[in-house]
Amino acid sequence: MPSSNPPDSYDPGATPPPDVSQIPGQGLDFRTLIHVLVEKLWVILLVAVVAVLLAAGYIKRAPVLYSSTATLEVQQEEKRLIQTDRGMDREDLRSLDVLQTISQELKSRSLLERVIDTNKLATDPRFVGLIKETPTRERMVLALSKMVDVRLRRGTRLIDITVVEPVPELTEKIANSLVEEYRRQNEEQHTSTSEVADEVLIQEAQRLKKKLQDSEELLQAYRVKTGAVSLDDRQNTVVAKLKELSTRATEAKSARIKAESDYAQVESLGTNVQALLVLPVVANDPKVVEIQMTINKQDGELANLRQRYKDKHPKYIQAVSQLQEWRRAFTNAVLQVPQTVKSMLESARASELALNDALKAQETAAIDLNALSIQYNVLDRDVKADQAMYESVLNQMKQTSVTKESQPTKVKVVQSAYRPELPFSPNKLKIMLLGSLGGLFCGVLLALGLNSLDHSFKTVDQVEDVLQMPVLGAVPVMNDVRKSRMVVSDDPQSAGAEAFRTLRTALSMLGKAEDRRVFLFTSAVPAEGKTFCSLNYSACLAQQGLRTLLIDGDLRKPSVEEYFGSSNGASHVGVTDYLTGQKKFEEIIQSSKLEKLSYTTAGTTAPNPAELLAQGGFPGLLAEALKHFDRVVVDSAPIHAVSDTLLMVDHVQTVCVVARAAKTPRKAIQRAIHLLRQAGAPLAGVVLNRMPRRRGGGYGYYYSPYYDYAYQGKYAKKGVYGAK
Repeated sequence: MPSSNPPDSYDPGATPPPDVSQIPGQGLDFRTLIHVLVEKLWVILLVAVVAVLLAAGYIKRAPVLYSSTATLEVQQEEKRLIQTDRGMDREDLRSLDVLQTISQELKSRSLLERVIDTNKLATDPRFVGLIKETPTRERMVLALSKMVDVRLRRGTRLIDITVVEPVPELTEKIANSLVEEYRRQNEEQHTSTSEVADEVLIQEAQRLKKKLQDSEELLQAYRVKTGAVSLDDRQNTVVAKLKELSTRATEAKSARIKAESDYAQVESLGTNVQALLVLPVVANDPKVVEIQMTINKQDGELANLRQRYKDKHPKYIQAVSQLQEWRRAFTNAVLQVPQTVKSMLESARASELALNDALKAQETAAIDLNALSIQYNVLDRDVKADQAMYESVLNQMKQTSVTKESQPTKVKVVQSAYRPELPFSPNKLKIMLLGSLGGLFCGVLLALGLNSLDHSFKTVDQVEDVLQMPVLGAVPVMNDVRKSRMVVSDDPQSAGAEAFRTLRTALSMLGKAEDRRVFLFTSAVPAEGKTFCSLNYSACLAQQGLRTLLIDGDLRKPSVEEYFGSSNGASHVGVTDYLTGQKKFEEIIQSSKLEKLSYTTAGTTAPNPAELLAQGGFPGLLAEALKHFDRVVVDSAPIHAVSDTLLMVDHVQTVCVVARAAKTPRKAIQRAIHLLRQAGAPLAGVVLNRMPRRRGGGYGYYYSPYYDYAYQGKYAKKGVYGAK
């Protein structure tokens, strides 16, 4: 019985690996994404072609439409019909709400009806023909509304009115008509408002005029009744006289106080002339001043006479006598000043007393006048208020008559609509471009969706990441495999042959040669290519010079005999015959056309293969085979199909699981590996069969044409493996 110890490089019993059923697959990185898109390129192109065809069909069936646009500019300010408080009643035409309101007004039903009536669209076959049902007024308005698109340019006061129609003449006509009818509608509203305003203002003016007359009559009647002319501020003599008396009384009091002060000073000095002259009231007395001037003049004349005459000269004596008389007169004048000051004091006192009496009488008159002015002021304010309102209405009537003639200018035409020469829709280039891009985008999404639904293994990295097992080899897809099942000998230069040689090398590096003599190939589900792999691996071992025996261990559905064909008339003698004891080992061995490669078939069909294997004859078969051969390769049944393989794995040294790339479900392989490990199978790794060829991807993702590198130039004619 062969040794079943695991190799040194791979020991599944030492540290149990994690449950492969719980390990998620590797995420879709950029490199894998590229390969997915390359693999599903036909899907992407198919969707893109369908999208282009749909776009072409839409272009062919879509109606040809023409577009014409008129542009309006909303003015910053509008002339008001009646001037009111600008802070409270001014409409800010720069406000976004106002701009949006004007935009909506341009699509109002009333405006659309005006356009229909003005342009006689109800009888125009070019317009009516667009309405599939009976052209009622409601449907015509709805149809016209769908043709018109009004948009406010962002950040501006410009409004575009666009009309889309199959008839180019109508687009221009309707767009310009919308602008013109909107302006006429505003003018009519303005005129109607002006007429209403005129009537309101005329009625208000008549009412205010009557009220003003009544107020004036009440005021005049009060004047007549009170008999007080001074009630009017402009004719108020009582107040003016009161102010005057108050001023004069104040002045009289000041004069009296000054006179009392002067008289007290004069009385204190008595008849001292020199002291009296010091006082301002004496020095400034007119008579004293006049005599003082005369004395000064006489002194001058006396000085002149002294130079010309002697003291005894008559003229000189006469001059001296006159000077003395004036000095005596001066002294008398100074002594008379106190009497004068006393007279002035008495006069000031009398004047002050009289003015105070008059002031009191005038104050009494003013108080009486104020009592009468209360009602007067009320009536006067009514007259002034009525007069101001009446004048305001008259002013508004004049402004209304002026602004009535000038029409409001909310909007002005920046650009009139013009007749289009080229159709607006369909935009063939844009539609085809969008169709192509949309098709490519949808194709990529579909490809990614199909890839996400595909739960098979496509790359080596996916297998190693998900299963936590090494990939021993990746066998590419070979189109001519049905013509030659043994590609290692029939086409040694092919990439498939090189893949099996790589598998042989990988298995030989797992441990010592004596611990790697019995190999078992199995799969999770049928049709994975395990027989194909075991056959070609056996051929590789034989080409290496090792005596190799291939045992068909799939007793339910054997296929090794089909690969080799019948030999020596004993094509039906095999494993079952040996296990039942009907044949000896030498009798079930058959030679192949490849030197050192022998095989044994499944043999006679057994009704109970599992029980046959469970009886213990299979280990003896392997032990007998190792006596005559260097290597033994067992082709077993799929794991999920039957339990036969689980009965064999404990007696072999190396187990290889074959999985078909891009087909075998991950869950199936994970479950198969789980069952093999529970059965104690010495798992070596996974063989990916029928790996898709993809250039540029590298061995780690898709199958690379690396193996083609081996045989180029002169080596293509002669090689170590018998290349032709």
